[in-house]
Amino acid sequence: MPKYILGFDVGGTKISAVLGDDSGKIISSQRKPTVRHLGRKKLAEDLIYMGHTLLEKSGLKKPDAIGVIFAGLVDSERGVVLSSPNILGLKNFAISKVLEDEFAAKVYLENDATAATIAERIFGSGKNYDNFVYLTLSTGIGGGVFIGGKLYRGAHGMAGEMGHMVVMSNGPVCGCGRRGCLEAVAGGRGIARRVAENVTAVKESELYSKIRPSDIDAKKVFEFKNKGDMLSQLIIEETVYYLAVGIVNIIDIFDPEAIIIGGGIASAGDDLFKPLRVAVQEEFKSMQRPVKIIKGLRNGHDLSTIALPLYREAQVIAVE
Repeated sequence: MPKYILGFDVGGTKISAVLGDDSGKIISSQRKPTVRHLGRKKLAEDLIYMGHTLLEKSGLKKPDAIGVIFAGLVDSERGVVLSSPNILGLKNFAISKVLEDEFAAKVYLENDATAATIAERIFGSGKNYDNFVYLTLSTGIGGGVFIGGKLYRGAHGMAGEMGHMVVMSNGPVCGCGRRGCLEAVAGGRGIARRVAENVTAVKESELYSKIRPSDIDAKKVFEFKNKGDMLSQLIIEETVYYLAVGIVNIIDIFDPEAIIIGGGIASAGDDLFKPLRVAVQEEFKSMQRPVKIIKGLRNGHDLSTIALPLYREAQVIAVE
């Protein structure tokens, strides 16, 4: 019989709930916008309501397991959200206990980028590699690492913060407080900022001059580049260069078989991956080696919440 998993993804722009099975099939889903001042009580109420709605819709009384992923720091062993940049009042929030009490099922909590790495291992290209690095290119940049077929967490459970390596000395200030981090330069927010900073070029652009600065995002930059906008072309070339620098740094450190790239910016497809593969080869210099650059799962975030319990339970069985 299939195993049914309820999954929750609490992100910066949306909160989603999905019901799926252990084959990776998403049976039903529900989404709502993230509200910064939501607070722990309202968040718990929303997750419980969304979860019961999906279960009732599918004719199930309870899930076999629950996966919860957060865009923030979490203690996955204790099931506690340590902090969240997107919702106020979640410091040291024991979300796993709240959901376990409500749904009578084991809850597994994880950081969103780490969970996406696990999803690639369970359902994506990561099945084919024991040594790979996952990189998520979205509003920010995060990731995770599998070494010898096992997720690498590091001494403090915080391994995989790829976005916070410095690639531009004295560059723009990152949200972490450092200057010139990969995230600050090549993340979605960083791309939009670099466009907006070119005030004269924006005013002279036939495309950018027609939209509000607040509407500029990475998707628009790729779209405008394909319409012949020279500013967009320049910004994307710079972005690809800094991504290549970061990726070659990662490869030099971990020597993986593959770099798997997901997140919203990865949806640009060949507009990103073709020049990026070329730039990575050029950046290798004398340290060149055969490492594949692969596009990640299309629905990686939904599958992250499903893959998380499957991976964690398999680890428990392996230990026993």
